[in-house]
Amino acid sequence: MTNAIREEYLIKDIPEFRERYGDTTHTIYDKSAPFLSEPMQEFVRLSPFCVVSSQDAEGHSDITPRGDPAGFVEIVTPKLLLIPDRPGNQRFDTFRNILTHPPVSVLFMIPGVFDTLRVNGNALVTRDPELLERCAINGRVPPVGLLIEVVEAYGHCSKAIRRAGIWSPDTQIDRKLAPSLKDLMTAHQDYDQTLLDAMQGRIERDIKVNMY
Repeated sequence: MTNAIREEYLIKDIPEFRERYGDTTHTIYDKSAPFLSEPMQEFVRLSPFCVVSSQDAEGHSDITPRGDPAGFVEIVTPKLLLIPDRPGNQRFDTFRNILTHPPVSVLFMIPGVFDTLRVNGNALVTRDPELLERCAINGRVPPVGLLIEVVEAYGHCSKAIRRAGIWSPDTQIDRKLAPSLKDLMTAHQDYDQTLLDAMQGRIERDIKVNMY
């Protein structure tokens, strides 16, 4: 524990937390469902982007973005979703996690819509060709996908998105002002400039030729 964390101000358990902040109304708990209702399914169909969180058996967590044209997540049944896998960095963090610890959470977002949809469930890795062919883009069928058995689904209010101004053009910044992917990947390493330039070239080529 670092010196910046002051032990006396840490909340250690749920009863203490609830004592300080109170409980919520029963309608907030009742809003969740053990399946995707019709409005929830429509939200998924309209969503081009989601993030998936997972943990391995030791509790190491990960979160990863998934995106494609709206409707890329297949609704197999109201209790079962399929998220296709696309070319990436070959770390396969999510897959490695769920092969040892299946529970996952997914957050669906729609550009311009302030509310979000949260889905909790258990994930499986599938290579079923009949399912994966539904997810083909440009004639390319994903080699594997995530099947998510829905345990709980519910809508989430718009406050965080509104506070962030995430859909407002006024909050967008010049890309040059933010660290590049190359910088995020290498600033903590002792790489020479030749290697850095080569890495930047690979990043740019990957976006152009390896989307699907």
